[in-house]
Amino acid sequence: MYKKILFTFLCIGISFNIFAGKETKAFEIKFKVKGLSNEKVLIAYRYADNQYIKDTLLLDENGSFTWSGANKLDRGVYMMVIPSMNNNYFEFLISDPQTFTLETDKSDLNRDMKVTGSKENQVFFDDLLYMSKARLVADEYVTKSKAENKDTAAFYTKKLGELDKQVKAYRTNLISSNPNTLYAKILNALQEREPAEVPRNKDGSAIDTNFAYYDYLTHYWDNIDFSEEGLIRSPIYANKLETYFEKTLVQIPDTLIKGCDFVLKQARANKEIFKYTLVTLLNKYASTKIMCMDAIYVHLVLNYYAKGDAPWVDSFTLIKMKMEANKKLPILCDKIAPNLILTDTTGVHAYSMYDIKSKYTIIVVWDPDCGHCKKEIPQLANIYPQLKKLGATIYAVSTVSYEEIDKWKEFIRTNKCDFINVADPYNQFAPGFRTLYDISSTPVIYILDKDKRIIAKRIGVEQIEDFLIKYDQIENKKANKK
Repeated sequence: MYKKILFTFLCIGISFNIFAGKETKAFEIKFKVKGLSNEKVLIAYRYADNQYIKDTLLLDENGSFTWSGANKLDRGVYMMVIPSMNNNYFEFLISDPQTFTLETDKSDLNRDMKVTGSKENQVFFDDLLYMSKARLVADEYVTKSKAENKDTAAFYTKKLGELDKQVKAYRTNLISSNPNTLYAKILNALQEREPAEVPRNKDGSAIDTNFAYYDYLTHYWDNIDFSEEGLIRSPIYANKLETYFEKTLVQIPDTLIKGCDFVLKQARANKEIFKYTLVTLLNKYASTKIMCMDAIYVHLVLNYYAKGDAPWVDSFTLIKMKMEANKKLPILCDKIAPNLILTDTTGVHAYSMYDIKSKYTIIVVWDPDCGHCKKEIPQLANIYPQLKKLGATIYAVSTVSYEEIDKWKEFIRTNKCDFINVADPYNQFAPGFRTLYDISSTPVIYILDKDKRIIAKRIGVEQIEDFLIKYDQIENKKANKK
């Protein structure tokens, strides 16, 4: 906490007064919890799905404390946590104004809450009380709707439906009566839009069987106010974002990239929302283990971070991110794989990968001393006859140095690796296959189609045959539709 000198000039005609030396209080919240005395409590806040401690307060003998500061609090959902009550807590909202009083009793923190000076928090606690009572009634109706008597069960099922309508109407009215409040925006974000009626043919069949999905997708973000920074200090926005990218969008890179661009465009309405969204998406796809999804990471780095949209990142980290993205860019799925021209075990004959006339080319980069390679390369040799029947040729690149050539040859002979076996033991190939294919460990496998386009990468030997079979099936279906 620090003191800030505020100079206020009030000019009337030629006279003025100067007020200086006053400590400004950007926020001042008075708490009182009856039944507590001389106790430590924690003030925490929500950020996405997590909670963080903001401050520690010591209540006086009457259970009171005035929490204040010279800087405004960030908008969002906060809570007072009481360690002595098994970390029981009550939530409250910070928006505007940030000067108010919350007074309650330890016997029931929410039910007994009295709010002074904050209409937003009054609406919030009134809603909690209303929903608590409605939930008790709903529980009763649910129990009675399971009665053996069909008439009784039907009666309470109907009552449950009526109660649901009442609650929805209450919430709708609350939102419309308090449209600019943080709480109304949180509640609005929780509301599910009623689906549009599916257009049908005369026989009753749907004109478009995907209509419901695309309608849901089109209106998914309708109830989110991207300008409301407080949404990221609640679980609402984080859950909405996760559901969109995990359960709503089709899980292919192009679709997910379009989804990123759409959400980030909306998120520009608030710099904190934009920052949270961009960082969350980058972290999500930087660590993904799903094949081909690294395209999303590359897109975000090159189209947002590299273009100055992430001023919170230091220059050194930004350089590393751009280097990493540019390294991955040429070897993303659906890109034409960089050519390799490497020599065989004789060191005389060079083989260009592009010269392979095959339905599929399997690039495998391996090391005779690598533990995983010692297991997987012999397995690859065993299934090679089946892979050949599927139209595949293996272009096996060894990482051996010139001192290890004999070891390489022995491994090939012993394990009957009937591949196109090549290497660059004297580092003559520039810029180097390790750089071109981002090789930091072995074995690494890439699968290319007849045009040398990358269709799979970094998969296990045991997955190759199944992948090629399924890929063939998909391609045949596409051809039959034409």
